[in-house]
Amino acid sequence: MFIIVEGIQHIEYEGKMKPTEQDSYNPFSDVQSIRAAIDLFESISQSEQLQDALKTIANDVGYDYLAFIDYCPLPKKTNQLKVYGQYEDEIIMHLENEKVTSHAQSGIRICSLAKLTDTNKLGAHLFVLPLRGIKGIVGALVFSMPRNQFVKSCAEVIDWYWTILSPYLLNAALRCRREKLSITKRERDCMFWVSEGKTSWEISQILGISERTVNFHLTNCIEKTQSANRQQAIARCIINNLI
Repeated sequence: MFIIVEGIQHIEYEGKMKPTEQDSYNPFSDVQSIRAAIDLFESISQSEQLQDALKTIANDVGYDYLAFIDYCPLPKKTNQLKVYGQYEDEIIMHLENEKVTSHAQSGIRICSLAKLTDTNKLGAHLFVLPLRGIKGIVGALVFSMPRNQFVKSCAEVIDWYWTILSPYLLNAALRCRREKLSITKRERDCMFWVSEGKTSWEISQILGISERTVNFHLTNCIEKTQSANRQQAIARCIINNLI
């Protein structure tokens, strides 16, 4: 059965519109490339592997940006963003926007990141695709569209392919959440007191060590939890029941 949508030909395939070879942009060249992406996601058990996998896919199929946002739940019904993949740090602040979070949680299909954030600083080629369907996880894919392609048709094609891949990506993210972090007793002590609002100097007085040593342990925790700052390290330690 053939269907014409926005001047693009599709084939009805198991209830979805399967892109044909005539579509303007095909992020995966054939069934083998999709199978390879699935196998890659199924092999993932650690955060670094998911980071590398998305970068590999981005390079293979031509995405300038390809990032997965995992909205990890925290106490008091808040979320901690974990972002994997190929992206520039400047877009992280936009991903924390309340509208972007709501869009990801809604399960609605592709939307322009610029539209969600109400900013002209982001190009129209950046899109957010909510990924749902695996119990216990909410996530979204942020990707760039080739600038010389017809945006709407490209978005439809990418939506179709990632509908197939999303369960494998989400399960990989869940396994990364369960990745065991290991910190020393002294690092745990320092992180606990930081979470209680104590400064490095105050912690040094409580533990009977130098302020420099406190900062050393806290820096190690930030690196081990792959965090950007102390606050993020606290959140990840709480998620992993380390403090």
